[in-house]
Amino acid sequence: MEELWDFRGKTVAILGYRNEGPMVARWLREQGVHVLIGCNEWWDEWEAARRDGFEVYSLEDATAYADVIQVW
Repeated sequence: MEELWDFRGKTVAILGYRNEGPMVARWLREQGVHVLIGCNEWWDEWEAARRDGFEVYSLEDATAYADVIQVW
């Protein structure tokens, strides 16, 4: 997957942590991509993403810190 290596050295924000979001986030992290999760604090997703070892930010902060944004 040649395109993936364009993400090396970049920060990818996954907005939302349901459905395929966790799978994609973990896979990217396994490939060496810096991944952070964006969601609202009152969503159950916030704690789930933290338990999985991700940095979690508000949607606004996640988009500000990221080079690439993926919405789930």
